[in-house]
This record gives sequence, structure tokens and C-alpha cells, in this order.
Amino acid sequence: MPEAKTVMAAGEYLQRFTTCERYSIDPSDERYYPMDEKFDLSWGVQFRGTCDDGGGTWMRVFKTSDMTQFQTAYKADLAEEMKDDELADVEGGFAIGKDFVVIAPDGETLRDLSASGLLELNCNPNFQVRGDVSTAPALVDGCVLTDEFVEPE
Repeated sequence: MPEAKTVMAAGEYLQRFTTCERYSIDPSDERYYPMDEKFDLSWGVQFRGTCDDGGGTWMRVFKTSDMTQFQTAYKADLAEEMKDDELADVEGGFAIGKDFVVIAPDGETLRDLSASGLLELNCNPNFQVRGDVSTAPALVDGCVLTDEFVEPE
């Protein structure tokens, strides 16, 4: 899995595989999603970045200090979502590297990222592997990493 020692390096890495224009780590950038503030130190997130995907939406990048902490926080957050929707994030939540996380805005960006070496984090117990998809254990019990990048429905 790819590693990026800084949030800027994560943005540069993404630019090799997909459109990631006007990369910014400025928290006052208008492209930051206010809801992403929950991805803070309690999730192991040190820095956030954002860039234009070329299609009018934004890719979001999170540099983590502790990927186990991030995966643990995601699994707990998903468990809360699943109380209302048992299929929440059943197609996966985040594309992850060793020390950074990406939220892709659309299927085209996901397809581009499938060649990047990032893996999709899936913690929904209702997830079922289809076809020749590879999986590996994630850092947290009950979660898997997969190379199946599925377009959100």
C-alpha cells in the first residue's frame, strides 16, 4: 500500500492516478466539507487536504498518525449508522494507504484510484466478495481491505 509522509505528498501521489487540481491543505478553503471536522485527532487525523476532481466535485484526503485508530473510529461510526441502515457503507467507506485516507466523490475517480495501490476499507459485516476480488484483513477485527472499488449507488 502506498505511503505519504505528509498530506501534501498524499495529494501529489493522487495526482499520478486521477484529476486532483488546486490541491489545498488550508482549513479555510471553501471546498472543505464542514462534516469532515469529525475526522479529527480522535480518528487519528493530523491534516486534511482537498482538491478538484475535474468534474465539479472535490476529493478529500486525510493524513493519519495512526491508521488503527482511524479504522477503529470508522468501525464505531459505521456501527451507529447501521442502527438505521444495515447496508450503510456496504460497498466500502474509504480508499486507504498506509498513512492516508481518501474519499472519492464519484465512480470515475474511484475507477482511476483502483490502479493506485490504495485499498478500499470495508467494515460492514454484510459485505460479500464478488468475483475475483482480493481481500486482506484490515488493522481492526471485523474490517477488511479489498481491491474492489465500487461506485456508490
